Amino acid sequence: MSAAALAEYLIMRPNGQQNVLHDCKFSRPPIVTANGDALRALRAYNADPRRSEETLVRVKEALTIKARDQTIKPKGREDALRCLEIIDLFSQRENALGMRRMALSEAPDFPAINIEGVTVSIQPDFLVGGGRGGARVGAGLLRVAKAPDPGACKRDETKARRGENRRDMARYLVAMMYMLLDQQDGGLGTIDRDLFFVADVRLGERIGPASDHSVRMRDIRGACQQIRELWPSIKAKPALYRK
Repeated sequence: MSAAALAEYLIMRPNGQQNVLHDCKFSRPPIVTANGDALRALRAYNADPRRSEETLVRVKEALTIKARDQTIKPKGREDALRCLEIIDLFSQRENALGMRRMALSEAPDFPAINIEGVTVSIQPDFLVGGGRGGARVGAGLLRVAKAPDPGACKRDETKARRGENRRDMARYLVAMMYMLLDQQDGGLGTIDRDLFFVADVRLGERIGPASDHSVRMRDIRGACQQIRELWPSIKAKPALYRK
């Protein structure tokens, strides 16, 4: 199960939770990560102390060519346009995200961890600080997914609710990244809760740990216990058999 799916599960009502678990159990993961070109470019840009604009310019030029190339399948062109949109959004909101002064390095691929019997893949985009001599370390994640999308709402109250859902998910993701680094036995440095964040590109906000951070970690463990018990009973929807 991915960290994003678990965070979504935690903020959902029961019907929505069932859908999340069904999709985790039966949906085939895409071969290429959605938004991958944009995320790779933004990781490289933010991990560079110089924050060289050339990194993003080169990627945008390549994506523009791809989006106009009629020999590429429509889905590939759509992916290129979506990645261009994400990079432009980041550039517009970079100051609000406040990442320029942070000591960021690209995070390694971490093996999935076991939380109360559930295997959870937690993959930060960055390590914050860290190094030898017990230096303080944290982790950061870029969130570019649209759902839940406040921008698609006409009513202010719906927009506000979806925005708060994104913040709530981000705080759970921060708690999961903390749990991930806590399992590294100090190999990356001394964990500092204040160095964890989710940079939500669509909200234009950098979201840190919640005031109830410890409670959220208990919520995560409780949700994983529930998922472990429910997992055997999740059946494929009939529509899957018609494909």
